[in-house]
Amino acid sequence: MIMENETEPGVVPMQTIDELPPAAEPAGEAHAPSPVFIVCSPRPRVGKTLVSRLVLDFHLYTGRPVIPFDANPNDPVLSDYFESESVSVLDTPGQMALFDQLILADGIAKVIDVASDQFDAFFEVMHKIDFAGEAERAGIPIVILYLAEDHFRSVEGYRGLVDRFPEATLVPVHNELVETYGEQVMPHPPVSAPAIHIPPLPPYLDGVVRRPGFSFAHHLRRTSGQPTQLDLWEARPFVALHDLQLRLSLNELAPLLDAA
Repeated sequence: MIMENETEPGVVPMQTIDELPPAAEPAGEAHAPSPVFIVCSPRPRVGKTLVSRLVLDFHLYTGRPVIPFDANPNDPVLSDYFESESVSVLDTPGQMALFDQLILADGIAKVIDVASDQFDAFFEVMHKIDFAGEAERAGIPIVILYLAEDHFRSVEGYRGLVDRFPEATLVPVHNELVETYGEQVMPHPPVSAPAIHIPPLPPYLDGVVRRPGFSFAHHLRRTSGQPTQLDLWEARPFVALHDLQLRLSLNELAPLLDAA
């Protein structure tokens, strides 16, 4: 499990980031939210690990416990940035080891970086065991962050997830850093939350954030004085993730609001 243990204030001189609140619940309490974030695409090299890092660092920055899983056994890049558990869904023991942990309502968020060559197998297993339905009954939000491209394989994969997992919150992510086919919103319409946009970075900053061990959360906590270009870049996905978190919280309260 990853926790933010730094004691220095997490204040960044940007209103959009300053307004991100700390966690309201202590780490690991069973009554706290236990969302599962699945970062995926059927296509390689679209920025899945970058988005997984942003989700993990957002939780660190806001003081929420989180566990990373790297479902990319052939090239576990996520381990360059986080102490993550490498998993595979191509065999039964790997499937059980992963999904048994994801279904725990333990107050800890889980983030899974799914390799493109495990995309079909991962969601086939998820559908076969009715994981989304079981999670819904257990009060565990399932969020699928789908790296969207203007490419037939990307569109096909997205539509398949819409049909197979109506219980999940499916969010298209447009990564302007790596989109080689150009952004195309229409083939990937948001289902239950607005799309998230990852803006481009100058090459020299792109090189900085790709250095092994770099942490967006730690960078924001160390920032002082005038915000840098990297600070401003981080603000956009972090605020979008904050908005997504609020939507998930409102969904949890929906039964109570209906009964009021």
